[in-house]
Amino acid sequence: MIVVSDNSALSALAEAGLIDFLPRLFGTVVVPEAVYRETLHPGAPGLLREWGKLPPKWLKVVANPPTLLAETEGLGPGEAAAITLAWENRTASMLILDEKRGRRVAEALGLPKTGVLGIIGEAAGRGLLDFDEAIERIVKTGFRIHQPLIDVVRSRLNIP
Repeated sequence: MIVVSDNSALSALAEAGLIDFLPRLFGTVVVPEAVYRETLHPGAPGLLREWGKLPPKWLKVVANPPTLLAETEGLGPGEAAAITLAWENRTASMLILDEKRGRRVAEALGLPKTGVLGIIGEAAGRGLLDFDEAIERIVKTGFRIHQPLIDVVRSRLNIP
């Protein structure tokens, strides 16, 4: 399975020490150059910058798409590039992004998507991690997940 990712999930997962679950769930993760540059930006979280300096073999950085379908939607350059790349590269089976505007654009384009909570839920469902511990680690990074969404995933996983 090949997925295209925006920076928000990479950032949250790196800061929480959970980023190495991505290849176990999805294999190759593809990011456009704009997203990769965001991982190295001086304002990026420290663990993400360190991770980005020595990217793992499962991360494939590709050129930005020549046209950005979503740039008129008020999205950042990395998010617009990731959405466009997923749209143009139909071999990608999933788009990873968390921000509301980007998710709306992806939905309008019919792109399958998931976010940090979906990744944690999938990993927990496969027995790769403890759901509650992973949620706690993500929340400690400052990443916001609404409790009703956590409850939905917890219910799907049959976690009391």
